[in-house]
Amino acid sequence: MSGSDSQPDRPSDDPETLHMEFDWNAVSPSVAVVQTVAIAADREATELSPLIETLDPDALDQLFVQSSGPDSTVSLSFRLGKYAVTVTGTGDVYVRAESVSL
Repeated sequence: MSGSDSQPDRPSDDPETLHMEFDWNAVSPSVAVVQTVAIAADREATELSPLIETLDPDALDQLFVQSSGPDSTVSLSFRLGKYAVTVTGTGDVYVRAESVSL
């Protein structure tokens, strides 16, 4: 988790949220999401449901390749299984386990 976030509504302010930082020039956002969810789930990435069952990994990568950088305000939030995921143009991935209500 990053202690440098100054916005109180950022997911990283929640101690139940896993926060990882990536360089989108070195790691694709789709791979970063799978890696971060795997860490949060304490499972191997290959044990998770494929990302494509939730969203198109190529579209996710394209979105952040075209809009990444230190001043990017682009973010995307979605559910991946029982996890709430937020990806930002600045290279942040936030993952939080969500309780599923019926």
